[in-house]
Amino acid sequence: METVYNKEELQVHLELIKPAGYALESFENEFYFTRQEAQRKITVTPFYDEYFPHDAVFTGVSVSVLFYELEQILNNVYVNNPTTDFKHTLNKTNSFRKGFTSILSASDYEKLKSTKVSDDSSFYIVKPLLEQMVSAAVNFTIQNQTLQNFYNLGESMNEDDQLNFYVHPASFRMAIIKKLLNLPYSTFLAHEITLYNQHNMVEVASFALALKNHLDNL
Repeated sequence: METVYNKEELQVHLELIKPAGYALESFENEFYFTRQEAQRKITVTPFYDEYFPHDAVFTGVSVSVLFYELEQILNNVYVNNPTTDFKHTLNKTNSFRKGFTSILSASDYEKLKSTKVSDDSSFYIVKPLLEQMVSAAVNFTIQNQTLQNFYNLGESMNEDDQLNFYVHPASFRMAIIKKLLNLPYSTFLAHEITLYNQHNMVEVASFALALKNHLDNL
């Protein structure tokens, strides 16, 4: 008899790697671990390709962090100045993200990608690898708890890594964080507005100006 592996079987397996203090949630066929804190929401997401009702193949783990104060400011401007450049949903759009696939060795990553999880025995082949990445993601959020921590990390990165670390739109989040950390932000945003206008991105330039005016009045 052929083994059936669907969302229900996947959920049972994910419960086995759920970190302490986190809840397992789902939307459609996507599962993730969440933790609510006073200043932020943390989401640890195991990535997988689903081949229901046969199997699933895990491909990695990432962590996303939503800072409520940061996103509230961005949303306050967004609701009055909607733009097609990005969408924003309060308390759902994350601030930062980081992947942890790179902590695996090449051989372990190949094992992860090549294992078709269809039952308990196949899941236990990849379970230690998933636990390793989930643990790294959780430890990352423990070691970096404040906006200052995340800002410092972003400033230590090259431009490409920084743009991957911040959830789009990175420059607007950077400006808000500068304001919240009492760092100069006005010249930074003025430069962004100039660049958007030079590239005929009028709608985005208009949003940036609205954000600058909002931050100026905080």
